[in-house]
Amino acid sequence: MKFKLDRHRIDKISTEDMIAELKRVAEFYDFRRFSGWEFDKVSTLCKRGAIMIRFGTWDNALAAIGLDLSPHRNKRRDTISEPELFAELERIWRLLGHRPSQTEWESVETKYSYSTYKSRFNGWVNACAAFIDIKSDANAVVFDETHREEVTSFSRTGTQIRDEEKRAIPLRLRLEVLKRDQFRCVFCGRSPATENSITLHIDHKYPFAKGGQTTLENLQCLCSDCNLGKGDKNF
Repeated sequence: MKFKLDRHRIDKISTEDMIAELKRVAEFYDFRRFSGWEFDKVSTLCKRGAIMIRFGTWDNALAAIGLDLSPHRNKRRDTISEPELFAELERIWRLLGHRPSQTEWESVETKYSYSTYKSRFNGWVNACAAFIDIKSDANAVVFDETHREEVTSFSRTGTQIRDEEKRAIPLRLRLEVLKRDQFRCVFCGRSPATENSITLHIDHKYPFAKGGQTTLENLQCLCSDCNLGKGDKNF
């Protein structure tokens, strides 16, 4: 084989060749409707992005084939329930033993595409975080150590700010902590994605009651066992 720097340019692929490739992929899928994700898995000529640029929409591209394609066997993206999405995410998570990346997700056989999760949850990491919330019983997440002294402060307007309000961790910050710590307890490494009994807590490394700040640098993921074991110690 002679190696060359030349490659296929999207603008040099003719519409006729694209239609021929779409027909070949349709035959691969037994002449049923197929998604852009499915097209990418078997196409050797180009990717769905090039198809979308050329035809405008995926429906236009499939119509250009000129064949009566049977309905897709899988559910439409907007009809898939969150429990179904989370069940598949858990299956792959357990299969890999860690949070799947996009490459890992697309390299194994999955029921739903990466883009389905990204679209539903406005991002892949958001989808993983939502899954962790479900597995961790997010409504019971503990944000700080058990024993705290009361702290009273006031806003610029003189209104008293409750200690709970100052300690509360914004969802965006909580997500950053989960992502940084790879959705695992930083002490024991366990995750609710692979062990059903595990609950993750967002903990202040330096206790809030002792002046610790609610910042990314001072927060960490701990499972309930490690968090209770830590108590009000500094780690």
